[in-house]
Amino acid sequence: MALENKIEMVADLVEAAKNFFVDLFRPNMTLEKISDVVSPRLDDTIKKYEARGLEYSAGKFSIKYADEKHFQLEFEMYFRDEEGKWHKCANESDLRDATLLEAGAWKTIQALKVITFPIEKPKSADDEVLQKDKKLEEYREALAAPADTLDLEKPTEKTIDIVPEKISTTPAIEPDKK
Repeated sequence: MALENKIEMVADLVEAAKNFFVDLFRPNMTLEKISDVVSPRLDDTIKKYEARGLEYSAGKFSIKYADEKHFQLEFEMYFRDEEGKWHKCANESDLRDATLLEAGAWKTIQALKVITFPIEKPKSADDEVLQKDKKLEEYREALAAPADTLDLEKPTEKTIDIVPEKISTTPAIEPDKK
C-alpha cells in the first residue's frame, strides 16, 4: 500500500472518529436504544476500513458516568494493516446531559459507573456488533431477583407480658448523699 494512501486512510479514520457521536441522542434513551443506534455505526466503520485493506481486531464501546448530571460515550477500535502495523480508531463524546436518558438507564449508569460493550466483528448480516456487558447483566439480574431469595432473616415478633407488681419504683442508681 502506497504511503499516500495510508496517510489518507489514517486521516480519514481520525475524521470518522471525530464525527461518530454527532446527533446520536434523543430524549428517553434506554441502554438498548443507545446500543441500537451505535451498533450500525460501528459496523459501518469496521466494513469501511476493512474495504480499504485494514483488518479489524478488537474494540469496545463504553457509557461512562461523568458527574451527577452527565455521562459520556467512548469507543476504541483496533485495526491492523497488511504490514502488521496497528491503527487505533477512538473517540469520546462531549459530556451528555443525563436528562437525555430514561430514568432506569441513568440509575444503572450511576450504579455501575462504566458499562462496556465489547465490539465484535459481525460474522453475518444478522449479528450484533456490540456484545452484552457482563456487569450490566449481573446488575439487572440482581435487581430482578425476588426479595425472598436474599439471605435476610425475617423479623420475628415477640410479646412481653408486663406484670405491674414486678415493676420497681426504686431507682437503679442511688443518688449521692452529701
